[in-house]
Amino acid sequence: MPADLPPRLGRRAALAAAWLAAGLTASPWAWGNDAAAAAADPPGSSLPALAAQFRVTLSRPGQACQTQTWQITRSHSLITWLKGPGTEELWRRDRSGIRLERVMRSDRHVIEYSAGELRALDVVLDWGALATLFPADQLKGLRPLASPARAGPVLHLRGHIGQEQVDLLWDPAAQLPVRLARSGPQGQVLFERIALHVQAPAAWPQAGAGLDDFQRVDASDFGDMAYNPVVRKAHALDQRAGWRRTHAD
Repeated sequence: MPADLPPRLGRRAALAAAWLAAGLTASPWAWGNDAAAAAADPPGSSLPALAAQFRVTLSRPGQACQTQTWQITRSHSLITWLKGPGTEELWRRDRSGIRLERVMRSDRHVIEYSAGELRALDVVLDWGALATLFPADQLKGLRPLASPARAGPVLHLRGHIGQEQVDLLWDPAAQLPVRLARSGPQGQVLFERIALHVQAPAAWPQAGAGLDDFQRVDASDFGDMAYNPVVRKAHALDQRAGWRRTHAD
């Protein structure tokens, strides 16, 4: 579990926090999902297609704030995330489950994680959490407050999840936060939505574009490629996300 994340809240919540974290500073945050549950028509299958951008701020005691722009595009079978510079993820689902393509653009590599490989890594996946920034089953654990005056219906929810304090402005129509603050002993992650569209504008960066001549590596082959520098980098990202053990574990 990354040192910059709140304490463990159980396997699923920890992976969820890890996915969030895997975007700042080359991958200090990340969130998880449930491959088996997402096979045919899993929770989240009715989510509207959209594209959105968030300003993401990580605050930690005694350290300068880090701010990045994150971008999501969402359809029935594909979710793409651009998490600041250098972190690009394409999540796909079909009847076999959820699979991931992690784009290492500066190295011109794509690391492919099949649904089976993610299950082998004991990665618990939830399509809805990937697609919404906040697991739907955790909404009921927050108490409703009066919504601030703003265009359109927005739910203001607040509460605790484990040792985290959560303050959420939730957009039910888009099934996305307008604002999400998660605070714990080790700091705060703040998401503020700055743009929302049915389709990504042409001027936005396009996740997964221009990959035809990139080298593709199957994550199940990491053991045979331990001295490959790109594999070592991808392995380190997996460790930060809580998917693989570190030498200290």
